[in-house]
Amino acid sequence: MPSRRQRLAEILDRSGAQAFLAQSRPNQLYFLDHPDPSTVISRGSAPAILFSADRTVIFPGIWIANACRDMLPNCEVIPCELGDPSPMDQLDAYLRKAGLKKIVSDHLSPQIAGTEVVVDDVGAVLRRCKDERDLAFMREAARISDLGMSTAFKTVRPGLTTLEVVAEGTAAMLRAGAEYAVMNPAVGIGTYYLDSGEDPRRVIKEGDMLFIDMAAYVHGYLGDMTRAVIVGEGNAQQRELLATVHQAYRAASQAMVPGAEGRKIYQGVVDCYAAKGWAKYFVHHLSHGLGLGGDRPGINRESGDVLQAGDALSCEPGLYVPGLGGARVENMIYVSAKGPEELTKCPIVPQLGF
Repeated sequence: MPSRRQRLAEILDRSGAQAFLAQSRPNQLYFLDHPDPSTVISRGSAPAILFSADRTVIFPGIWIANACRDMLPNCEVIPCELGDPSPMDQLDAYLRKAGLKKIVSDHLSPQIAGTEVVVDDVGAVLRRCKDERDLAFMREAARISDLGMSTAFKTVRPGLTTLEVVAEGTAAMLRAGAEYAVMNPAVGIGTYYLDSGEDPRRVIKEGDMLFIDMAAYVHGYLGDMTRAVIVGEGNAQQRELLATVHQAYRAASQAMVPGAEGRKIYQGVVDCYAAKGWAKYFVHHLSHGLGLGGDRPGINRESGDVLQAGDALSCEPGLYVPGLGGARVENMIYVSAKGPEELTKCPIVPQLGF
C-alpha cells in the first residue's frame, strides 16, 4: 500500500490543490511524520497543520510550540510567542507569501486572499482503510481495553458501588499505558440506553443486570468495548434478554464482511429482537467507525455504507427493557478480506469476583 502522504498527494494532484489544511486532531495525527504523534499533540489539536507533497508546516499556537519544535525536526514549525499574531493570522500570511492558489481543508476556514479553499475532509476518506500502523496501535488499544474490562468485572460483587468497580478497571488501563480511560456502568432495572450515564454510587445487588461500557485512548486510537452480566442467577426473563443480545451480536459481527450492506446488518439485529417482542428497545446505532476519531463507516437504521476490506468498526447491539434491565455487547471489529476479526477478546461473559 502507498504511504499515507503518497495517497494524500494523489488526491491533491487530482483536485489541482497544492496542500491539505488539517485542523482536526485525527487528521493531524494520521499524517504527521513521527512514530507516535500522540506524544507531541497529546490533547486537542494544533490550530493548523499544512501538508503538501514535500513539506509539513505547523502553526502550533503558543501552547504546543515547544513540543512541535523539539519533537518534529522534519517539519517547519512557525514560532509563536506571547504577543505574536494568532496561528490563523500566521497561516494567512504564510499562504500569501507561498503563493498557494488552492488548498483543501478539513474544516470551514476563513477566506484567504488569493487562495481558493475547498472544504473536503479527504483525511477521513483515507483513514477509513486501516494500514499496518493503524492496526498495530488498535491492537494495543484493544489489549488494554481487555485488561480494563476483565479487571472491572473481577471486582464485581454485591454490596459494592459501580464507582468502586470501574475505579479498578480504569486504573488498570491507565497503568497499562492508556492516555485516557473511562468506564460507564449501568446496573439495576434501567430502561434507557442513556442509563449508562447514571449515578455511579448505585450499589450492586444480587439479581441485578449490569453492563459496563468503556473507552480508552492508546497512541490516539480508541479502544471500545461493552460487556453485560447478571449478578448472580437472575430470573428467566433476564437470562433470555442476555442470551438474545448475545445472539444478535454473533449474527451481526459475523455478517461484517466486505460487500455487506450496513442497513441489512442493522435490520438483522432488529429482526432478532422483534422475534422476542423487544425491537422497540433497541434505540441506538449498531456500529461506529474506529481509529483516531470520527472514522468511517457507521451502521444505523438509515446507513448507506457498504463494508470494505480494511474497515474497522464497533458491533454493539443492545436492549434496554423497562422493569427488566439493560444489556449490551460491544467489540472492536476489523473487516479483513478473509472476514471479520474481533480485536477485543475479553470473554463475552466475563468472570465475576464472587
